[in-house]
Amino acid sequence: MAAILKSSNFKLLTRNSVIRYSYRTAYYVLLPEIPPDTPETNPVLRTGELLDYTPISAEKCLNAVAKLSLEQESGIWKLENQLTEPGSCVTFESIMDPLERLSAPLDAAWGVARTLYVTDSERMPSEIYKQIHKRARKSRSLKFQSKPIYEACKGLMNENQKLDQKQKRLLNKYILEGRLNGSELNESGLKYYIEVSRKLEEHKSKFQQKVEKATSRFSHVLTDPNSVRDFPSELLRATALDSSAPSRGPWKITLQPHIYSTFMEYCSDPLLRWNVWQANRARGSSSGDSALTTSLDLEEIRFQRRDQVKLLGYPSFAAMSMETKMAGSVGNVNKMIELLLEKAFPAQEKELATLENFARERGFEGSLNMWDVPYWRRKHVSSLCQHEEGDIREYFPLPRVFTGLLALIEEIFNIHFELINQHKNGTTAWHEDVSLYAVRHSDGKLIGHFYFDPFSRIGRKLLSREAASWMISTRSRSDMMNHTPVASVVMNFTPNLHGIPSLLSFQQVQTLLAKIGHALQHMLTESPYSEVAGLTNLEWDAVQISAQFFQLWSSDWTTMSKISGHFESGQPLARETLNQLNQAAVHMSGHDLCQQLYLSALDMELYSTKDFWLDVVKRLWPKFQRFPLEKTDAHPCNFTDIVSQDMAAAYYSHTWSKMVAADIYSAFQEVGMEDRSALRTVGERFRKIVLANGGTVPPSETFRQFRGRDPSPDALLNYAKLK
Repeated sequence: MAAILKSSNFKLLTRNSVIRYSYRTAYYVLLPEIPPDTPETNPVLRTGELLDYTPISAEKCLNAVAKLSLEQESGIWKLENQLTEPGSCVTFESIMDPLERLSAPLDAAWGVARTLYVTDSERMPSEIYKQIHKRARKSRSLKFQSKPIYEACKGLMNENQKLDQKQKRLLNKYILEGRLNGSELNESGLKYYIEVSRKLEEHKSKFQQKVEKATSRFSHVLTDPNSVRDFPSELLRATALDSSAPSRGPWKITLQPHIYSTFMEYCSDPLLRWNVWQANRARGSSSGDSALTTSLDLEEIRFQRRDQVKLLGYPSFAAMSMETKMAGSVGNVNKMIELLLEKAFPAQEKELATLENFARERGFEGSLNMWDVPYWRRKHVSSLCQHEEGDIREYFPLPRVFTGLLALIEEIFNIHFELINQHKNGTTAWHEDVSLYAVRHSDGKLIGHFYFDPFSRIGRKLLSREAASWMISTRSRSDMMNHTPVASVVMNFTPNLHGIPSLLSFQQVQTLLAKIGHALQHMLTESPYSEVAGLTNLEWDAVQISAQFFQLWSSDWTTMSKISGHFESGQPLARETLNQLNQAAVHMSGHDLCQQLYLSALDMELYSTKDFWLDVVKRLWPKFQRFPLEKTDAHPCNFTDIVSQDMAAAYYSHTWSKMVAADIYSAFQEVGMEDRSALRTVGERFRKIVLANGGTVPPSETFRQFRGRDPSPDALLNYAKLK
């Protein structure tokens, strides 16, 4: 903490634990010592360059972020003084240019640290990254908590100066963030708002810790080999008490998500399935350890969020949440839910009846319960798709998939990828398996770069499971700082072995498509300001649209014939095989959609009403679920996504983004997926209208420009075979 020397001429304002200054009166402040690092001694400070990661360490990242954070904070205080001086001439450039010069370098240094945290835990230990994250996040939030900056942005908008749409969008971001941080409140109101925010964070932390303890407390040890006879090798390795002999046992079943979900699919014993299922659903309930009950914490968090937004003038937390969403209103979200449920619910009835008949034909007695569905569903899918996963993998060797994918993107979006010789250019990545690509316009002009880190490194990457993957915004575009965008696509594929390339499952191919789509959204931005470039400032329910859109290409035969090829013969995947994989992908899609719609409706209701959480559940449950509500089921009490994490009044975003992505994909289908010339025409429109605008234009507007109307659920229903 800075040392403070009192002066009768100055006054100290404290807000959210951030020291703020106002030249009405203030304190002289002795700032913490700035790290002595320079761009010559610390490459992380060379934010405009492609880095050689060899000498980069956690200490260098920490020092760089600390230095740039202090420079940003002092720069913001200086800007505040300039904005509040009598007679000062305030223009768009006089506000945004200094903020860009301060923020872009910090965000770039933070991006380097974040990339190392995900890819190399030895060089970037979790404890150090948490310090970096906390420091950078605190410094970054300062500009949105500044009343002088807020007032200046409001003044510019009210003066009707000659501002283009993108400039107005950037100003509106600061105005909205300022309002949501209490900039319009008086002194007593702001003080109360800060106190409510503090209590809210305490209760969120308490809720999260209780759920984590309840999750880790449960375990069930299996000793009978018959209980695990159907387990895939990855689940055996994850649960075996002796990891060196995973097939020998015993096996410890826990509620960790990657173990729980796979166990429910492969456990043949219905009693074991019920035991693990009810333990998972009962976390936080009054039926367990009273010290881990979260019901009151959930209600307190809801109350504090209502109290918080009431101060800001909103009728509910859900209404406030819509300020930063493409949907725009709670009514639009509810309309989407109703339209999709109209088709999904009757489909769910048929799907579950079919599944129950399938189970009975194979010896199951009685009626299916919720804990039986994952197991019998997997069996049903296997009966429909006659090909083993190992056989499918042989058609997706990583080199063929990746080069084919890049060629497809080049063809449709009229851009070019260039593999960079890292050693020759002095841009060595964090591991020898990582490749670096330059992305260029068709005329050769540089757009940006992306790293591709494909293989699992046990004990080094943040997570080493096959399903774990990331797209990291390592650096955002900033024309003022000469920053071109840099993305890092990080996967966990099995490394090449004995001359055989890494062979991907169909799900891994879909995941790779999604991550590349996400990276393109980040890289193809044409915004000159980092604060609205790419994914930054994009509405929450629109962030996943590009990823979901690219994933849909896996259903197209023409596309898959170009990115598949048997690792020995080169023969592409058979059309009939792809049809079966597509059929499996939408298997029980009505049931899946009903589950997502229920959780979305639950989220919106919890943050729109004052009703007790259990009353909300009982009211909504029969509208979406075929199974009865179990007495021990307390799923809202462990629903961390919407209670203690960032998806409060936003869970519907998963379904919304799929709906919009399917609608965009249908524009390509309409011109014919085999007509590559027509596809390029649509692809270039998508790149220029949707991807290039990024956060500079509201996604609802870019969608209307691209499709000529608002989003429709029809394309998603068609894809899911629910139309």
